[in-house]
Amino acid sequence: MKITRIESVLMSVPLAEDSAARWSGGEMTVASVSMLQVHTDSGLIGLGDTYGGGWFYPEAAGGLVEHFNGVLVGENPLDVARLLEKMRNSCKYWGRVGASINAISAIENALWDIAGQEAGLPVWKLIGGLAHERMPFYASAGQEKPADAMEREMSGYVRDGVPAVKIRTSTNFDQAVAKVARCRELLGPNIKLMVDAVMGSHPSPWDSKQAVKFAHAIAPYDITWLEEPCAADDYEGLAEVRRLSPVPISGGETMFGLIEFGHLLRNRSVDIVQPDACTSGGILECIRIAGAAALFGTKVAPHAWGSGVTVMANLHWAFTQPNVFIQEVPTWGFPLRDALLVEPLRIENGHLLPPTAPGLGVRLTDELRAAYPWQGGYGAKMRAA
Repeated sequence: MKITRIESVLMSVPLAEDSAARWSGGEMTVASVSMLQVHTDSGLIGLGDTYGGGWFYPEAAGGLVEHFNGVLVGENPLDVARLLEKMRNSCKYWGRVGASINAISAIENALWDIAGQEAGLPVWKLIGGLAHERMPFYASAGQEKPADAMEREMSGYVRDGVPAVKIRTSTNFDQAVAKVARCRELLGPNIKLMVDAVMGSHPSPWDSKQAVKFAHAIAPYDITWLEEPCAADDYEGLAEVRRLSPVPISGGETMFGLIEFGHLLRNRSVDIVQPDACTSGGILECIRIAGAAALFGTKVAPHAWGSGVTVMANLHWAFTQPNVFIQEVPTWGFPLRDALLVEPLRIENGHLLPPTAPGLGVRLTDELRAAYPWQGGYGAKMRAA
């Protein structure tokens, strides 16, 4: 079997008002999606999603695919580890982190999708088998929205028996604390509550002093973790927050590869790392990051906040790693979360069950491509408040 081409797939998904993605540092009213399909001469097609590429630089992400076409066409798609290294070597001079790694991640995930389809097995069976028979999950949304919409969202989680919820907060300190307090009131005492300050990529992130103040202000509301309270690469600042915070600290969704996560781990910057197979370097790199985290006694909670392809790529490796303790499931109303799945997410008693479909368990149909045609656009709008 040989790779015949890598196809860039750009799509535009207008978001309903209640589903518009608004957080402390940016907003999207149209979700730009930059996926790719790896085609083979056997007819098997693997699907990957650049995630951040779609959100922030969709057309450039598609352009990167052309570079990797030249690297991979004619290769055996089942040689995943060798092709991963070949892709990395092709861009060491100009792309050790950033957009190139988003593209490499998407391609590697698509190669695993092909391997699973060829074997007739879900990817987790190819990369080590189960470390967990079931996986706790949390609903991830809690965007900036009007109070009545937020209250409907939180009440829905209570109604549906969701075991844990993560919310995003605004840059305004007092508003952020008030939102945490209100969400705790709405969710009641039995649902776990995580708080994401989203300062990792914020244009004007909090410093460690502000972050510590915020951690103490929300601690009375029984917070499972505070996510990204400082800039993503402020390793020393994060370590200071972790040392002084009464709430566990998490981070890592915008970090690239084992080297950057190594800085996070060696500086003891977080209690929980959050690699993403669509950002951090692909499924194999996330497994390596989880192994490194184990050396430091650090827990792992994979990030996954985009399409069904991003969710499934992360879910497969999460099930194979002993120190993964919970999985993110986006619940902000993005239609491509479920529309791309071969089978629905299997949820039972507050836990995810292992996927059963071959490969990643995703498929991009002609009907979906027609439903969300590419309309152009810049991507998410970043803002400081």
